[in-house]
Amino acid sequence: MPTALFFRPNKDLALQYGSRWLGLGVEEATKRGFNVIDVVDEAATFETLKHLLETERVDVVILLGHGNGTTFTGFEQRVVFTACQNDEVMSGTISHFLSCSVGQQLLPSIIEKKGVWTVGYHVDFNFMIEPPEAVEPFRDITLAIITKILDGGKLKEVWDAGIAMGKAWVAKLWDRPETWCAEAIQLIEHDIQGMIGLGSEEAYIMPPTRLAMIPMSFPLMFGFAFLALGTLIYQDVVAP
Repeated sequence: MPTALFFRPNKDLALQYGSRWLGLGVEEATKRGFNVIDVVDEAATFETLKHLLETERVDVVILLGHGNGTTFTGFEQRVVFTACQNDEVMSGTISHFLSCSVGQQLLPSIIEKKGVWTVGYHVDFNFMIEPPEAVEPFRDITLAIITKILDGGKLKEVWDAGIAMGKAWVAKLWDRPETWCAEAIQLIEHDIQGMIGLGSEEAYIMPPTRLAMIPMSFPLMFGFAFLALGTLIYQDVVAP
């Protein structure tokens, strides 16, 4: 069965939100029959991630952490990846980074190191506004991306799922009178405009439920991910 690895430090308030969202992803992966590796808080370090990626067959990696254009961090903001350093361990994986700005240099570097494909953000991922219900759109965008990956979506399908969820929330909030709704709309549009997808346009993870339907006589020579040549970059432009 395919394996999904979740990497979720939770030391500060922003990470605590993100960790809960990835926790929902853990539940979805478990329901779908994935082998799940859940790396939480103190364990969310480069050393742990490197060991797991080198000793386990990991198909998809969902990562939460603080970041910038070149760097992604884990527990206590310890460096996990920098562009052109350590990121080769992501070779052969499909991934989603819930992190600020890593799409600028780090994610392209991962694809250059034979990462299959990845979805993340080339801008700061902004969502910290009040009241607590104001973060729900950003939770749903994240979960839409994760579940589409788990359901066997290809790169553009996964990217489209995140964009569509963001636009659905903009439409839902548009006529609401609360002052926070206007701010939430602004942040949603900022984030989905800054979403980026890089890598193979045809690769995907075969979901366990679909895999179970394949007759035993079917030659599984293709593995879980079906790869195609070429790299696509997806970005969205939201009309003002």
